[in-house]
Amino acid sequence: MTHAEFAPPANDTHHVLLVAARHARAALLAIEETLGASPAELCGLTLKPVGAIVEGVLRLRGLDDLEAERLAARLSRALGVHSVRVEHQWGLK
Repeated sequence: MTHAEFAPPANDTHHVLLVAARHARAALLAIEETLGASPAELCGLTLKPVGAIVEGVLRLRGLDDLEAERLAARLSRALGVHSVRVEHQWGLK
């Protein structure tokens, strides 16, 4: 096998989005709806209560930087979502 056969996909960048929502159900519904209309692949999701809100951490693959920002903007407009931001990224571009 050659080195090229082990090369990762062209867009193997991972993005981490932080989501603050009113409650877990609002976060999950917003994430489901937003990802359903996106080419992003969900690599990980955690939710935890923080005081009166729920904080979600999404790890996504298959988006470039602009697509990740657009997805965050759509997610931030969902009912019950207080804020969303692209926290960081890693991987090959």
